[in-house]
Amino acid sequence: MKLVAVFAASLISVAAFAQSATVETETVTSGLIGKRYIGAGFGWTDINHSSVDGLSTGLTLNVPVHTNFDFTLGYGYSWLEGAVGVGHSANAALTGYITRGAFKPFASVSTGYEWLENRFDSDHGVWGAKAGVEFEVSSKLSCSVSAGYDDDFRNHGEGIWDATVGATYNFTDTLVGTAEVSYIEYGSFGYMAGLAYRF
Repeated sequence: MKLVAVFAASLISVAAFAQSATVETETVTSGLIGKRYIGAGFGWTDINHSSVDGLSTGLTLNVPVHTNFDFTLGYGYSWLEGAVGVGHSANAALTGYITRGAFKPFASVSTGYEWLENRFDSDHGVWGAKAGVEFEVSSKLSCSVSAGYDDDFRNHGEGIWDATVGATYNFTDTLVGTAEVSYIEYGSFGYMAGLAYRF
């Protein structure tokens, strides 16, 4: 519970900073890189060679902290069908990007912590890296492609690669729909849909 409280306090402090940040954010373009927003999403993972699927939900806060840099805080809650193996994750990421016309090549690094309820020796630190490009299709629609790698800090950690295709759609100037499809190493597929509120 202490970790959840610390994470909640971090969300509040970053949100307060976001209100006073002087970084100029784009207001009329599509896509979420370089934008200040809070988002919520739901995910489903079709696990290869398994009759049980993985489910997840989470919150994300993204704040531009400097020209061409975003800082992101996230919290995730995941479980297997039947509420088996309920898990939590808290993470922070820094994303750097450049804008070239309608294209935004980007790279990000992240670190965080994961823990499972009612299990010992399951808590551990995690890290990840991702690179890709977001491109504006229209003033309302953007698409992205990326490749990522996630691992933990344990000596017996098992890293995993993924390739992701995503899209965002601006329903209004502040409400944005998001969707992603990922191919996960070893043949699993992940699907995500969510909403982001720009402020």
